[in-house]
Amino acid sequence: MKGLVLAGGKGLNMRPLSQDYPKVLLRVAGKPVIDYVLEGLISAGVDDLIVVVSDERVEEHIVRKWGMHASVVYQEGEGLEAAILSALEYFENFKHFVLAYGDIIAPRDFYKLILDTYINAGENPVLSTVPVIDVESYGIAIVEGNVIADVSHEPSKLLKKSSYALAGAYVLPTKLFKYLKSDHSLPDALSSLVKEEKTFTAHWTGYWVDIGYPWDIIAANCYVLGNLKCSLISSKAKIASSAIIEGPVIIEENAVIDHNAVIKGPAYIGKGAFIGMNTFIRKYTSIEEGAVVGAFSEIKRSSFQTESSAGSYSLIVDSVLGFRAVIEPRVTVLSALAEDKRILRELPLQGIIKKKRKLGVFMGPESRIKAGSIIQPFTLIDAKSIFS
Repeated sequence: MKGLVLAGGKGLNMRPLSQDYPKVLLRVAGKPVIDYVLEGLISAGVDDLIVVVSDERVEEHIVRKWGMHASVVYQEGEGLEAAILSALEYFENFKHFVLAYGDIIAPRDFYKLILDTYINAGENPVLSTVPVIDVESYGIAIVEGNVIADVSHEPSKLLKKSSYALAGAYVLPTKLFKYLKSDHSLPDALSSLVKEEKTFTAHWTGYWVDIGYPWDIIAANCYVLGNLKCSLISSKAKIASSAIIEGPVIIEENAVIDHNAVIKGPAYIGKGAFIGMNTFIRKYTSIEEGAVVGAFSEIKRSSFQTESSAGSYSLIVDSVLGFRAVIEPRVTVLSALAEDKRILRELPLQGIIKKKRKLGVFMGPESRIKAGSIIQPFTLIDAKSIFS
């Protein structure tokens, strides 16, 4: 089986994190998003992959890390249809192929389920599905028993009939390319397909995150870190004797944990990251490679992307700092959302005394928050801008 992975596009809904930065290279618990997809496919036996990209940085990552299993094709045109057709020549001699979106966080068993379903279904097409609450933010499927009856990327058409989202990995006949060449949209092509051929559902009930909005990074970290069973601490990490580490944590090589710092897992501390003295890293936080947290700070349920940093005496909660984003000292991030604030794909309620909906700040690459600022809930800061 040959696989096609879509890793191009602009990721507009991921702004500001995706401003001048590829969405699939954003990190979750130490790995770029695209790596979760490629690892899952390869582990399921799909080790001949074509990855469609639109950014040289993604190509460089794929070639460097996955060159034995994956070839890169540049996307020609806009949209999913153009991305798929960009790889047409590589699949003309195949009957079926695996199509996977490059922005899905799910365990390896998700991909194994899809391939097992394909084999057990007599090599019929297979669409993966997951149960979701915010159906309107996904493509959706109408499922009858174990068969797909219809699909749509316009949820208003099917919303009352389904609570199943299309999960972003499928086994499809190569005649899908013919539909797309005839100016079918991908949803219309899939809708036509399931009406012409018996198409089975691979229904996944484990954790699954479609990285479509900035706060999906937080959700993905919660799931991935929440499944840690033990601590993995590199012998090359430098951890002060007075530091306190509780619960399952991953601490990579050359990370520095200064005196009296507290890390309460599940949490991730990446290669060369620095955690200042008397700093408190709370659950479900991911401090990625080369990121810095200054002394006397508190970080909760947040993601520091590669080489981002926060100065001393900062309080950062429910937030994502993009690539090389900077928070200067003595910044406080508030996160309790107003009751009338509507957010797609809301995260679980937070709080000990009273459960509340919480989202903090989302910073584009190389943006900056000036010292002493108080940041209101759900603040988006554009790339390379200064917030004061």
